Amino acid sequence: MGSGMGTLLEGLWLFAVNRELAHRFASRWELAWLPDHEYNDFALLDTAGAWNRGTRGGEVLRVEAKSMVLGADESKAHFDVPVEQIGEHDQLLVLLWNWEANGDRVQPVVVDWFLGAARDVAALRDALHLARGGSFVDRTSCPDGCDPAACQHHSEPLNASGRRERISGPASRRVSDKVSFAANFGGMVRMLKTNNGNARDALRRVCVANPTARRYAAFVWRHLPREELNQFSVADWRACAGRHGIPTSGLSKNELAEAVRGQVPNCSEEMLGLLPERETPD
Repeated sequence: MGSGMGTLLEGLWLFAVNRELAHRFASRWELAWLPDHEYNDFALLDTAGAWNRGTRGGEVLRVEAKSMVLGADESKAHFDVPVEQIGEHDQLLVLLWNWEANGDRVQPVVVDWFLGAARDVAALRDALHLARGGSFVDRTSCPDGCDPAACQHHSEPLNASGRRERISGPASRRVSDKVSFAANFGGMVRMLKTNNGNARDALRRVCVANPTARRYAAFVWRHLPREELNQFSVADWRACAGRHGIPTSGLSKNELAEAVRGQVPNCSEEMLGLLPERETPD
């Protein structure tokens, strides 16, 4: 249920944005579809000139659109393009939607959204991939033995077991004879998973320096309270409570989190903007 709904919602977003651009800026700019299933779904065009899709002539930036169903264990959407293929000003749009009752019918409703620099989100994705033991192919030492000048596998992600994460990775790093690639890299939710202290520290280091990465993590965790709870220590929750005058005496970690969330709607983004608080004995 829901197959194809993401594409419909993304198209409606395109329609709504173009209507707003026409109203506010007399159609000075326009969002256009990009065909052929290539990376990026839309291009923002300067309508004063001609558009050359191959050279990006006439473009201001491009937008990759993703949609996620609220409540899914893992989003099917993947943001796995190598950072070298992302334009400096390109954006990532994520629409979070759910089915909601409307009388005796149900309808899709966008419940939250994110729009930010795609390279910044990729920087967080890649830092956590490395922190979890993954790697990226270097053309000078490609597992397939490619000529460095002609290597097509440069920057392809390999997981901690050295297996390729995309079908375009080195053929010698297939998962098995029957499984071509692992397909875990770039999952819109999974990319934020941290299974050790090194990964949690990497996430915080990137987010302290990168406001867009901070916004993306906070956007995802707003709808995954258990994941949000686990990402921060008791000291983090206490410190956030203290900054806002919230009493903490005698509260468990769960109770601290509930108290903070109730009074600090952007608590994740605030805590991600600071280096981790370290636990100290009471």
